Amino acid sequence: MAFIEAGAINAALSSSDKPITWFKDFVGVGYRYHDVYMNVFPLFQEKMPAFKLWKKTIDWWPDDRIKLRFVEDGDHYWFILYGGSEYKDDNTGFVKKVPMSENYQRFKAGYEKKAMLRFGIYKENTRPKRKERDGNMKKFDLEILKKSKSVYDIAFLQLSELAPDSIEWQCIQQEMASGQ
Repeated sequence: MAFIEAGAINAALSSSDKPITWFKDFVGVGYRYHDVYMNVFPLFQEKMPAFKLWKKTIDWWPDDRIKLRFVEDGDHYWFILYGGSEYKDDNTGFVKKVPMSENYQRFKAGYEKKAMLRFGIYKENTRPKRKERDGNMKKFDLEILKKSKSVYDIAFLQLSELAPDSIEWQCIQQEMASGQ
């Protein structure tokens, strides 16, 4: 799992006194539309590390302090999620550059000022008996973990409009410098 320590500027801007440590070792972002509120979930390949990461980080975040940002940059967007916990003294955030997709556009158009945050496990199907409805073998399995948080602070931003002192700008600049 890869963590990147944020710079000193983030210490003053983050939701606690501790700088944000950016976690980027997840495979992508998923969306689910069939619940009362839309779900958004970072996708991981393994269940146990994802579950432990949730318990260490997001489980302790107060719902009203979770920030979910989608920063659009051409044909990609940056998924940025952070909240922090004073109780747990953890200030991990999540960041990933993701290609623009129809699912993202659908989420953006219909999220209704609230979304449910969950983790998803997305991995290659290794069991030949798992099949699609049409009888073809499933190539991938998706499992959405039960734990969830309500997110109210959701923003869709443009990279060109970010303030240079914002957490989002600093995070993206740091990621671009590290080669993502």
